[in-house]
Amino acid sequence: MFISIKMLNLQKRINGVDENKEYLGQRISIRDKLLSQEVGELEKMFKNHSSCKLSFPNANSLHEMEFVVTPTEGMYHGGRFKFTISVPPEYNNVPPLVKCLTRIWHPNINEDGSICLSILRQNSLDDFGWLPTRRIRDVLMGLSALFGDLIDFDDALNAEAAKQYKAEPEKFKRKVTDYIYQFCEGNSGGGRGRYYGY
Repeated sequence: MFISIKMLNLQKRINGVDENKEYLGQRISIRDKLLSQEVGELEKMFKNHSSCKLSFPNANSLHEMEFVVTPTEGMYHGGRFKFTISVPPEYNNVPPLVKCLTRIWHPNINEDGSICLSILRQNSLDDFGWLPTRRIRDVLMGLSALFGDLIDFDDALNAEAAKQYKAEPEKFKRKVTDYIYQFCEGNSGGGRGRYYGY
């Protein structure tokens, strides 16, 4: 009984509801300390990275990040994909919350911005889910790899995109290109344009 109450409280805390303000303050302190240790490494890692940029919109809130991936090769080449990363107070026991802000045609990212990436799963059946030993760096590298070797058409969040790729790969690639033109900032479409429907 005690364990189920603790798990229920943990789930509430993960969802941002916490009646115990002292505990919340301790968790925020632990999270911020962990992040301050990671930030220096992250800034060095992505300072001169050609296809990934990490930024902190508010220098006083290291738990809120923006990450931009600009693939230099493959079918997503030419796109600029923006993600928000929010690190909850329960970090490093739970993964950060990540959302793709750029509309994209991708089997592992749906059009609402939700992402299917093993490392972001708290309870994963494989050995690649979130563990307290994982770090923000691992999440960022995973996001970057979604535009290369981690594209997974068999474990798709956007089943329609995966189905289209398997049935008509050229049509899938055209739709990827159209989405890049229409929705990615900095492209000649400027995030505007008409939708070519498929």
